[in-house]
Amino acid sequence: MQILKNACLALFLTVGATTALAQPRHIGNVEEPTGYKDTYKDYFTVGVALNFRNIASSEQMAMVKKNFNSVTAENAMKPGEIHPKEDVWNWAGADSIANWCRRNGVKMRGHCLAWHSQFANWMFTDKKGKPVSKEVFYERLRDHIHQVVTRYKDIVYAWDVLNEAIADGDGRRAPWMKEEPSPYRKTKMMDLCGEEFIVKVFQFAREADPNVKLFYNDYNAAQPAKRDRIYNMVKKMKEQGAPIDGIGMQGHYNIYGPSMEDFEAAIKKYSQIVGEIHITELDLRTNEEMGGQLQFSRGKSYDVPEYIKTLHQSQYENLFRVLRRNKDVITNVTFWNLSDADSWIGANNYPLPIDKNLKYKKVYYALKNFNPALDNAVVKEDFRPSPLNQPGQQYPMVNSQGYARFRVVAPDAKSVIVSLGLGGSGGTVLHKDKEGVWTGTTEGPMDPGFHYYHLTIDGGVVNDPGAKNYYGSIRWESGIEIPCADQDFFAYKNVPHGQVVEVNFPSKNTPADNAHWIGEGGPRAFVYLPPTYDGKKKFPVLYLQHGWGEDETAWMNQGRANLIMDNMIAEGKCEPFIVVCTYGLTNECKWGHMHEFDWTVFQRVLVEDLIPYIDANFKTKADKRYRAMAGLSMGGMETKMCTLKYPEVFDYWCLLSGGTYTPEDIKDKSQVKTIFISCGSKENPEGVTKAVEALKAAGINAVSYVSEGTAHEFLTWRRSLREMAPLLFK
Repeated sequence: MQILKNACLALFLTVGATTALAQPRHIGNVEEPTGYKDTYKDYFTVGVALNFRNIASSEQMAMVKKNFNSVTAENAMKPGEIHPKEDVWNWAGADSIANWCRRNGVKMRGHCLAWHSQFANWMFTDKKGKPVSKEVFYERLRDHIHQVVTRYKDIVYAWDVLNEAIADGDGRRAPWMKEEPSPYRKTKMMDLCGEEFIVKVFQFAREADPNVKLFYNDYNAAQPAKRDRIYNMVKKMKEQGAPIDGIGMQGHYNIYGPSMEDFEAAIKKYSQIVGEIHITELDLRTNEEMGGQLQFSRGKSYDVPEYIKTLHQSQYENLFRVLRRNKDVITNVTFWNLSDADSWIGANNYPLPIDKNLKYKKVYYALKNFNPALDNAVVKEDFRPSPLNQPGQQYPMVNSQGYARFRVVAPDAKSVIVSLGLGGSGGTVLHKDKEGVWTGTTEGPMDPGFHYYHLTIDGGVVNDPGAKNYYGSIRWESGIEIPCADQDFFAYKNVPHGQVVEVNFPSKNTPADNAHWIGEGGPRAFVYLPPTYDGKKKFPVLYLQHGWGEDETAWMNQGRANLIMDNMIAEGKCEPFIVVCTYGLTNECKWGHMHEFDWTVFQRVLVEDLIPYIDANFKTKADKRYRAMAGLSMGGMETKMCTLKYPEVFDYWCLLSGGTYTPEDIKDKSQVKTIFISCGSKENPEGVTKAVEALKAAGINAVSYVSEGTAHEFLTWRRSLREMAPLLFK
């Protein structure tokens, strides 16, 4: 049972390496005592729009209390909802939300006092249905505003006074127009009162509460043409006496837009005329629709593809990075609804960080557990082509800090994602320029060493044409090398070099239908022969296994095992020995079905087929004293299981990020000469060192090694081979 548990652990650990998510950000989806309001306490308040269904649910309100320190009534305070007729007031919905806020010490944003939609349209006509004068309209509107603002004066710190008064479109005059188009939306208010209405509505609100913050609120406020019209209107109205304190950018965006350049440019421009900017109604759709119009797609019911989730998360993260960077003027960010279940654009549009089942999405943790150091990081522009690029290809590039930069030409694509990124983030989303070229840089520095990656273009997975390919993740993946300070030990040098020989060996134990070896012409292995191998002298042998998703090519290609051995032998740091790498059959092991997998098949292939073949065809010292087995990740699991079952075959047992041995595992300590256990410092270093201490206390010769600054990745295992090799065959 202990072996099986370690097998499960090894399989879990290896995923990080084979999917190139090698640098954990620890944004994991575990329940935490803190929420958004705690994370962003030094930035801005974080709010949520609520309805009566939320208020009625203790579970939902617990989530609200944990995460938010600002609340907006989604619809309950809108004029048409709260004051549908001249003498009719519907206070219940708004009161229920306001009273919850009072009881729990949470402040409110009032939304909204005037809007062309959901308005108290009775204000425009008399009892006979005839239009009233603007003076009568103003009197009714002033009374409405005073009553609403006064009722919630104690709890509301800011009001969206006027909503969506600016017209859509690019603002240009069409050829058939005699005059420049009005910047204002055509509404009953504007028809009756003109732009004077804007000044009046803000003045009425200021009369009702001299201390509350007053905002103009609109959608598509980051779109350059509409941004300029909003800016010009607010500037003009302020000059005419409108007490406008801030601008509300609604934030009904999508996974493709707006660009962060337009978003930040709008914030910068608005900050020239107002002291505060709020993101008032934030959600992100998974289609290309944007804005606050009521004509929209509610999405189709399906499992959201992972690449769409990545785009969704990336857009949210990019938005929040800009917001944090502009915290001097951004004073509130409000999500428009608590979860997808309540979203006005429908759950199928996947709009919020909390899903329709009230479960936190990965994006929730990404926004909550962000790394402040990355927000204003200065990326050095000393990028150079990765040493693993295809001949003549400039991209991908890497810089001295460990950032990676990518470039892909795909003019008709809607999205391009590089799977390589900081662990847990889903990768790096590229952005397209006017020529159809997609570029992007990883959010932060990557761990040094080798990484797999691929491209996802509009949901299709392809390799990067600029990079060489390596077998990992049960497919050929693109590869990139991030510079490291100690890379000299695996560099190609002017020293005597051994040979790497590919051999096919007969195997009675290999399943006849093994898909991997059918494609390779039968069971095969790669054999490293040291520079002094002359066919006469005999050498010890290390059987070195790859991890899940990889194959027999991994150690010589990704791992640089042959170069590591050449350099160490040339420097006299280890005894020359043969290294044999074969396919471990592990890629047939499926998630959730480990109990069905027969681990003994590979053991028989190795012990009964491959080792006899190597001893018969190469000059080896065919004795357990001169035989070692090692493996990384799941290859470590195979090593542990095989060495414990066949202790008479190997004298040296080595696990590289592949679990540990315990004294109880070893029935006869005289059967093992040396145990070596290693991992990266970002994995389980304490577990490795404690395991070795226990083995030593039991009288077993054991050595531990922890690779500093690395995780479950090939630099950890390259360094492990460097540390392990001198211990073998002493």
